Amino acid sequence: MNYLIFDNDVYYDLEGKTGIAPKSDIQAVFKGSTMEAAVAVIDTLQKQIAAPEKSPSRRDEVLSSAFTGEYLTESERIAENLFQVIAVEKPRINEVYKYLGFENVRLLVPYAVALREYLKNNKLLDENKRIVFLDHLGDQVLLTIFNKEVFTTPRRLSKVLKQVTRELLRSQESYRSQNKLEAEISFLIVTNSQEIIDEIVSSGLETKENIIFVKDAYPALSGLRQGKFSMHYLLPEQFIRLRELKVAKKRVFKLGVMLGILAVFLAVLLGIYSVNKTASSRLKNLQLEAVSLSKTLEKDYLTKYKDILRSKKKIDFPYYLNAFLEVLPYECVPESITIKEVSSGHYKFEAILSLDPKEKPFSRMSLSKAFKQAKIENILVKDNPGLKITLDIF
Repeated sequence: MNYLIFDNDVYYDLEGKTGIAPKSDIQAVFKGSTMEAAVAVIDTLQKQIAAPEKSPSRRDEVLSSAFTGEYLTESERIAENLFQVIAVEKPRINEVYKYLGFENVRLLVPYAVALREYLKNNKLLDENKRIVFLDHLGDQVLLTIFNKEVFTTPRRLSKVLKQVTRELLRSQESYRSQNKLEAEISFLIVTNSQEIIDEIVSSGLETKENIIFVKDAYPALSGLRQGKFSMHYLLPEQFIRLRELKVAKKRVFKLGVMLGILAVFLAVLLGIYSVNKTASSRLKNLQLEAVSLSKTLEKDYLTKYKDILRSKKKIDFPYYLNAFLEVLPYECVPESITIKEVSSGHYKFEAILSLDPKEKPFSRMSLSKAFKQAKIENILVKDNPGLKITLDIF
């Protein structure tokens, strides 16, 4: 698996080799390596939204209306009846899939979420202090403030040291003014630049004791590699593409069944009738062709639809996504699909579907074996009939 931060340039970790490349050269960077990647995007917007947990339909309605316009959103629970909704512009998500290919993007999350995983894995989150992370990334410095699970939109700063110090002070003051109801707010600075530390200390803004230096040149890439994620951004158009692939797979399967029946039929004829050598040779060739085609189809199918192997600590998101979409009726339009961690080792799969009555009468929902224990509820989605499918995953 490869790891990327997709920005104006692409910051990459390809099988342990790190670097920066223009987006136009990304194909050359991947030369000789698989293009499967986990990707982070920097520019996001966040809102903390209160929504009733005990009323899932009302909760989903409230969260889905947090942002309007060309945004794709994901949400995560941060407290009882309180959620953080994270929005990314649709054109930015579309650009990622355009350059890398839909089939190669195994994970797509916000940069701040990946950076938060880095802080968790390195035990850098503080219960009593806000973490200010100054990430020296290429020709810029990204400033992100973390309050446990909650984070601010990453600010892009010039790498000029004096400007970094000024903007750090400005960001801290702005954060305090926006959170006046909280008790005294103190900050802990974390950065991967020794030069930034020296400038902050020399300016008198902070002491060395209140600054942590990390040696990792790309902390967010390390977070992508180490972390566990329960969100993944997909374009609506990609659901249509998955359906088309499902139809193509069914056609190939039917062709394979027909060839198998033909081979069996010819074999029976051979047993009943004593055919001449020419007919026997022809039958053998047909059987070999059928076996060869069957193996080719099996190989292509496994290559196209293989899932990431499950591990003890990481949820196999693509497995459940593909298992769900493979049996989805045409009249069901996916509005959102999420897998969220409820507690340690316990995840909840949730899909919101809207029903389009213009197509044809609603089909009875029939899910795959993986969703045998799933719960199906009738809900309203944007004032139209809809379904919510939930499944507890352990």
